[in-house]
Amino acid sequence: MTMVVRIGAAIVLGLCLAGCATRSVIVPSAVVTSPRTKVIAPQRVKDAVVVGQSTKADVIAALGETLVVSFETGFEVWVYRFGDDSSRKRGLPSRATRSASEKAGPGDTAEFVILFAPSGVVAKTRIRPAPEGRHDG
Repeated sequence: MTMVVRIGAAIVLGLCLAGCATRSVIVPSAVVTSPRTKVIAPQRVKDAVVVGQSTKADVIAALGETLVVSFETGFEVWVYRFGDDSSRKRGLPSRATRSASEKAGPGDTAEFVILFAPSGVVAKTRIRPAPEGRHDG
């Protein structure tokens, strides 16, 4: 009988050690729910979002749906890109007039970023300016 107990204890110990040796699955802390940002006109942002007052529904009604990054903590970040108007105001050529080496990438336009608190109300906003124009040759 003691031999059976020893074998059973060895098997249980082996299974416990094997369980500790396996890799754990890492759950992402943020989830992106849309692959694309929405392009909006800069004028629409001015009165569309009020910090501490506007809700997600208010922002969707004013600016439409866009890229959403959701965090485990309940916070969400929404990102809107400004249309070509912002680059023209800064004196940069629009996408249509840029040469092939100067084509704008996804990060070449200004962005309007909104942080939503877990309550669903806007906690903070920020405009991220576009990077300065490239000067090749």
